[in-house]
Amino acid sequence: MKIVDIQSAEWALSKANTIASAMLNEHPEIKAILACNDSMALGAVAAVKSAGLEGKIQIIGFDNISAVQQAIRDGKILATADQHGDQLAVYGIQAALSMLKNGAEELTDRETPVDLITVDELQ
Repeated sequence: MKIVDIQSAEWALSKANTIASAMLNEHPEIKAILACNDSMALGAVAAVKSAGLEGKIQIIGFDNISAVQQAIRDGKILATADQHGDQLAVYGIQAALSMLKNGAEELTDRETPVDLITVDELQ
C-alpha cells in the first residue's frame, strides 16, 4: 500500500467531498480512501460519484453511523469501524474507579473493543 495524500476535512462531509475531489484529480490512481469518521467517508462517496468512479474506489470510515450502514448495504462504502463511542465514557469511569480502588499501579493503557462492520455484519 502506498499512501499518496493525507489531509484533514475537519470531520465535515462537505469539506471531505471537496478534499476527496481534489485528491482524485491529483492522484487518479487512488484505489481506496480511509476517512477518520463516517461523515467524511460520505463526503468521499459524493466525490467518487461525481468523478464517475463508483465501484472503482474503496471507502472506509469510522463510527458506524446509520447513514453509513445504508451506504455499506448499497455497496458505496466497504466498511466502518465501530469504536463503541456510546461506551467510551463507561470504560473511562470503570478505569477511574479501578485506579481509585487499587492505586496508581492501575494507571495503564486500556484497550477497548473495535469492530469492523461490513455488509456481512449488517445482514
